[in-house]
Amino acid sequence: MSDVPATEQIAADRPVWSPAVPGLADLSVIAYGGYATVYRARQVSAFREVAVKVENRTLDNEKDQRRFLREASAAGRMSSHPHVVDLYDVGVTPDGHPYMIMELCVGSYADRMKSQPLGADEARAVGAKIADALADAHQEGVLHRDVKPANILVTRFGEPVLADFGLAVLAEGREASMTLDLTPAYAAPEMFQYHRPEPASDVYGLCATLFALMCGRPPRWRENYNPTLASLVDMFAERVPDLPGVPPELTALLRRGMSNELAARPTAAQLRDELLGVHRDPDPTMLLWSAPPGGAMPSPRPAPADDPTQPTQRTS
Repeated sequence: MSDVPATEQIAADRPVWSPAVPGLADLSVIAYGGYATVYRARQVSAFREVAVKVENRTLDNEKDQRRFLREASAAGRMSSHPHVVDLYDVGVTPDGHPYMIMELCVGSYADRMKSQPLGADEARAVGAKIADALADAHQEGVLHRDVKPANILVTRFGEPVLADFGLAVLAEGREASMTLDLTPAYAAPEMFQYHRPEPASDVYGLCATLFALMCGRPPRWRENYNPTLASLVDMFAERVPDLPGVPPELTALLRRGMSNELAARPTAAQLRDELLGVHRDPDPTMLLWSAPPGGAMPSPRPAPADDPTQPTQRTS
């Protein structure tokens, strides 16, 4: 599979155009997206199957060139993380279509959500890995801006990886007037107010995604919902519902991550740690200590005399 949402999969009546991408052979269409077509291909020099995302348009103007360079730069910065899709190469075809050669994945969590929602433990594990990828991206100055189930892919090793940097921006080069092509069900409220993108918006998207992966649909979202801007405002005023069978502390964490107030959301690193239980479980090393009366410093419990793992004290 590619990093194109299931709603944008290849249609039988779409014309098939096979670009000439240097170094690739046997191209076959996987999916169509709004800006690009994704192909499965064989990278001749590396003897491997890859996915290649080819822009449908040529780089005819400065705006398109900036967008492609932004996407390629963001993807390149994030690519080394174990839970980000690997980027192998970028370039432009002889007829002017920019392309990105990437790791070929086997599916997405959008597919998984439809067939079998995740349990709480698996959602925690997937969320912690993607939150770690976002934490690393934010440290590198990259904001993803389109975190959703269709953009979390599954590698052939069964690992979740973050994909599709078509909306990603570099923090130091943000374009305030950039046109947005958001997925409303997973986008934070500030994204509809033409604010500059923030790391907290990625956290919102991931928490909304984790909710959907366990529930089967996005939070506060209704079937066949075609929202207006006014109805979106009303939607954000609704309370995120409970999830049957999901521990209350996990639902509470996702609610914090989907707060309408940016400052109330955890950072991506904090979200990762809380999903892993770093701030939930007691420190196991403290179980080895007993506190004497009076609040003095605790002393270690004595080990049995015949414990061969304990060092013996030398006497002169």
